[in-house]
Amino acid sequence: SIWNALTLAYFGSGGQTQKELEEVLRVEGKVETLKMWRTLEFLYNVRQANKSDYTFNLANRAYFDLDVDLRPCVADILTSELRRVNFKEPDQAASEINEFVSNTTKGRIPLLVTPDQVSRASMVLANAAYFKGTWLYQFKPSQTKKDLFYETLEDYHRVPMMRQKGNFRHGVSEELGCHILELPYTGEAVSMYILLPPFISGENGFNRMVERINGTLLHMAFENMWRTQVEVFIPKFKLEQTVENELIMALNRMGISDLFDRRHANLTTFSPTADLSVGKSIHKAALEISEEGTEAAAATALISFRIARPAAPEQFKCNHPFLYVIYDNAAKNILFMGAYKNPKATS
Repeated sequence: SIWNALTLAYFGSGGQTQKELEEVLRVEGKVETLKMWRTLEFLYNVRQANKSDYTFNLANRAYFDLDVDLRPCVADILTSELRRVNFKEPDQAASEINEFVSNTTKGRIPLLVTPDQVSRASMVLANAAYFKGTWLYQFKPSQTKKDLFYETLEDYHRVPMMRQKGNFRHGVSEELGCHILELPYTGEAVSMYILLPPFISGENGFNRMVERINGTLLHMAFENMWRTQVEVFIPKFKLEQTVENELIMALNRMGISDLFDRRHANLTTFSPTADLSVGKSIHKAALEISEEGTEAAAATALISFRIARPAAPEQFKCNHPFLYVIYDNAAKNILFMGAYKNPKATS
């Protein structure tokens, strides 16, 4: 979701702003990026039209105030994304944005922005995504029992823990310092991958894994897995989270700064005259993991571990912090990604 919102900004960027976005987004030119954008859009639209085994909705909108003098080419390029609104009527503008997000996420995220947040806006770049899939091998509700989850080696909570024994793809990433398990959804086009560092490594092991992670290492790890008989334990949970200006701070640390600085932002590909920059960010995510499967939604507005291949583990027990990735196996595309660390932040 965040990547899509930033890519919208990238299409309108120039100069140093464009260079920073290209570096962080790892894209090489607007034409190629737009082709990839449209190819993925077409792929998911075709799958949904053919009634695939899962539901995945992805939509983007670029809302510009009526006073912004847009270049004519913007409407030609962002044919389905461009919307003109009157931010001087913030109630109506916020309602239109929230309706778009709510419809895309099937009501999981009914409110992304408030009238006050858009009342002084010239531009809102919004993305919404929704996924719902059922496990290929479902967990039996009768097997879900209360069990311990260790937030740290000292702090623990009792959580509902789903469990089942089966033949699953498992792997080890030496580079990331974790074991990986694939839980496929019906149809097997999409899977959830769980990245679990060793229990004994504690918080440092989890943090090291997060610091090292990138697309190349993930793809390589997912391709180097093997089937094995294993008993899986994973918490059943719901997650709803809102991240606002902390997102801008994180993107600053990654190397995107000009976009959020009114003095330096260059979005002149959108408009040669308007003083456009991103002053606020809002990202909301909702996820539910249950015995039947997963429902996830997200929306964004931009305002040393070396081991040989181990013997197959008897258990893959997610009783300490882990990462989860909902991954399109066919398109090799990450749909959602998150961490389960603190059960008190979920329900």
